[in-house]
Amino acid sequence: MEIKEIGVEKNIVTKEFIFDRKEIEIAEKRLANELNRKYTVEGFRKGKVPLSVFKMRFGKDFYNVFVYEKLVDMIYDSIKNEPNLLLIPEIVKKEISSDEAKITVNLHKKPVANVDFSKIKVRVANKEQVLDNYIDLRLKSLQEEHAVLEPKDGSAEYNDLVRVKVTVIHNENQKVLLDGNEDEFVLYEDDERPIVKNLIGHKKGEVVEFDRNFENQGSENNTPSYHYRIEILEVYKRNLPEITDDFVKTTLAELHLETVEELKNKFKDEGEKIYEKEIKSSIREQILSVLPQATDLFISEKTVDYAVRLIIANMKEENKYEDFVKKYESKEKAIESLKEYYINELKKETAIEKIAKENNIERKISEQELEEYAELLAPYWGISVERAKVLVKEKPEVRSEVEEMIFVDKVLDKISEFVEKEIVDINGNKEGEESEENEEGKEG
Repeated sequence: MEIKEIGVEKNIVTKEFIFDRKEIEIAEKRLANELNRKYTVEGFRKGKVPLSVFKMRFGKDFYNVFVYEKLVDMIYDSIKNEPNLLLIPEIVKKEISSDEAKITVNLHKKPVANVDFSKIKVRVANKEQVLDNYIDLRLKSLQEEHAVLEPKDGSAEYNDLVRVKVTVIHNENQKVLLDGNEDEFVLYEDDERPIVKNLIGHKKGEVVEFDRNFENQGSENNTPSYHYRIEILEVYKRNLPEITDDFVKTTLAELHLETVEELKNKFKDEGEKIYEKEIKSSIREQILSVLPQATDLFISEKTVDYAVRLIIANMKEENKYEDFVKKYESKEKAIESLKEYYINELKKETAIEKIAKENNIERKISEQELEEYAELLAPYWGISVERAKVLVKEKPEVRSEVEEMIFVDKVLDKISEFVEKEIVDINGNKEGEESEENEEGKEG
């Protein structure tokens, strides 16, 4: 087999594979053996049909289909170690006879990527504001947990606690959904629930009744309506304790702290751990979402078209293509959507591989890293940490997926060192901008 390189277009290398008579005869003999196993021909014993009979039986298809497939197998075998192949080889031309065959193939290589870090900017919540907010939230939560309830005869007001009996009846069929179920509500001012709003201004022993429609639960012409009957059993004024050193030492004795300042420092340490974890995750997500816009690929449009054709063929084989097209106004728009998706995913993949190579980030993941990641994933999977660890180690497909996630996270963390970070307050308003390079410059 003679191989000629006849052209290069960006990431596509076009080669011509030339087979002589001897190689075609080898393909014919292999084919004859295969056809004898599959077919029987009247007048011949099974497995003993001459090659000439098959040639007559299949006509032009003998060379254009059957011999062609054998030659393509030979081509695939010759390029199985070809470096950086992106897609399966694309046959673009074929000329086959009994004496010679020429098959032209496009080898679609992985494209070269260029990542412009200046196009990536991530938003980072102001750490001091977040920690102050977290400490305040934890202190208020402690006050809520240790509130002293004082029965009151007056009307229910905001921040009071109200114990009630709730009865709910379907207005149309009179079906009872709740029959005097006891419950309690803290009447927070920002709580928009009708039950909370309707309890304001009412006293112990009173009954509050109202109807409520649930527009999102019924069909277009049938909106369910329910009648609520709320009997007020008790109204309590909630006296929130002051967080003092004495409160910390006595009420929170199990924490083994002496002062409010020590308590705040404990909450600050908690908040910092949560902040670092959440910010790192947020930065990764932001970088990944804009990485395609910051990445240029040296890629031929022919590669994109070929990739999309392969995707469509696979979707058709799985009977998913028609349903996919129905989501769009036309088949053309559906194909454009596939192209955009493919290019974006390829940009992410190629950029990540490039940055990993430049920064010596290996795909090899340690057992400790796998266990630590399994702990993070366990709550999302809805299983125990121990079960998650076993799953990651014993299921090859799960292990492979998790290893890829860890690898990508490592690369995204490396990218985060080079991108600009915009500090924003907890309300989302711009505080200022600083890149890590600028910060390092200041320290220097």
